[in-house]
Amino acid sequence: MTDALFARAQLALEENGEIRKQRHLLRTQFDDTREKLRLSIYESASVRSEIKARQDNEGRGSPRRTT
Repeated sequence: MTDALFARAQLALEENGEIRKQRHLLRTQFDDTREKLRLSIYESASVRSEIKARQDNEGRGSPRRTT
C-alpha cells in the first residue's frame, strides 16, 4: 500500500515538473509574441504618421486648406 502511494506521489511530482517546464516555454513564447506585436503596432503608427505628414505637406488630407 505504501509503495503504491509513494509511486503515485512520485508520478505526480514528475508530472508537475513537466507542466512547469511547459508553462515556462509557453510564457517565453507569449512574451516574444507580445513584444513583436508591440513593435509592429509602433511601426504601423509611425508609418501612418509619416504618411499623414506628407499628405499635409502636399496640401492633401488637411481639412484647413480650402483654396
